[in-house]
Amino acid sequence: MIPSEQWSELVHSLPRRVRLRSRAIVGHRDACVRVAEKLAMMDPSCERVEVRPWTGSVIVEREDGTLDAEAVRAMLARLVADERDEQGRKLTDLGYEALPGPTRVAKAVAHAFAEINSDVRSALDHRADLGTLMPVLFFSLGLVEIGVTRKLPAPAWFNLVWWSIRSFMTFNAGAVEQEGRAVAADGGLD
Repeated sequence: MIPSEQWSELVHSLPRRVRLRSRAIVGHRDACVRVAEKLAMMDPSCERVEVRPWTGSVIVEREDGTLDAEAVRAMLARLVADERDEQGRKLTDLGYEALPGPTRVAKAVAHAFAEINSDVRSALDHRADLGTLMPVLFFSLGLVEIGVTRKLPAPAWFNLVWWSIRSFMTFNAGAVEQEGRAVAADGGLD
């Protein structure tokens, strides 16, 4: 269950622009469309309403005058409290476990690599897998390049970026995993 204070949170406001977040609508595209339409109809001063399903971010803008940020937040809270998913369940009762999982493409790619890795591991009698072979292969190819060209090339900038990110994630695996869970529970980033 999502706490009521997270149904509609004021992120920031300017006189003509208000940004809110609703954790309850994250991942519910149809509900986001309905909320945007209803919010625009309820308050004619809301000339532009945008709801981002993957983050639960709600942006309300107007050309002239000012928006009452607290009134817009209260309207959003009422709308979210009444919203339901495709099975008729209240979004505020679902909680974060109802968020959609990985996409079909992500699942297919992960499955394909898992199958390939399993085949490689079996072929090598469980002595090595892709996680072992790929670094050895790249290291060997690097040595071959040095031997052929007789030069030690400087790494490309994108390799340095990748290596720095990978090194950080390797040596800080606990922090990366903990923050990943926190972001998923928080409804994602904007």
